[in-house]
Amino acid sequence: MNPPDFVAYEQPLNERMRMLLRIEFVLRNLHDSLGGDQVWHHRAAVLHLLDLADLLTRSDLRAEVVKELERLAGILTAMQSAPDVDRGRLQEVLEQLDSEIDRLHGLRLPFAQALLESDMIGQLRKRHNLALGNCDFDQPAYRHWLARPVAKRQQDIAIWSDPFTSLGSATRLILELIRQSAAAAAESAQLGFYQRSLDTNLPHQLLRILLPLGSQYYPEISAGRHRFSIRFVRYAECGKPQPADEDVPFRLMCCSL
Repeated sequence: MNPPDFVAYEQPLNERMRMLLRIEFVLRNLHDSLGGDQVWHHRAAVLHLLDLADLLTRSDLRAEVVKELERLAGILTAMQSAPDVDRGRLQEVLEQLDSEIDRLHGLRLPFAQALLESDMIGQLRKRHNLALGNCDFDQPAYRHWLARPVAKRQQDIAIWSDPFTSLGSATRLILELIRQSAAAAAESAQLGFYQRSLDTNLPHQLLRILLPLGSQYYPEISAGRHRFSIRFVRYAECGKPQPADEDVPFRLMCCSL
């Protein structure tokens, strides 16, 4: 959760975290499209489903999310004997993790079969990454589907997106726990530049840079296993953005769990 009146910029520190953030991003946009009944709502929903289909072909999303749930469950289980731990809250979170693991294990395989086996979706995927590759004249089947009754389009989208409901719930829980694993520390970037080493003994997952709403700057983040750097840049309506030429206060969260 972001502090009020702040914008959070995030940088994943490993491939699994990068994948989880992509899943969260696409599912959030898909959810926003599902409530509409206009053709443009359903075009947007299909675009997000195509992004999910691309992710599915690159990685076993279900297995990766289960591995992360199990990793977190192992870490939190080991914390049960730690002093000053809120055992009631810890037990609640462990039960949530177990529930999400069971739900994902219970999904029918192959995962998202209805989406991947749809001929129309398959044809759209072939041209998905081409500029304006899925215009109406390129995809008559898609044009036909968009002309079908609203209820039928909504039914199809619900069938295609249903497997991702559990995936989204598990992803939200994982990211919530990781984002809450660090407090926001006040920092200052001298002349717009900040650099810091990372303790390689800690399982760093995510960097979060918080700037006040209305700030004229945004961060450009470069991160590796051992260190990260942040360069703040002044947003430009037109022309080339310029690096900050003054100290920039910000809040930093190094999320590690």
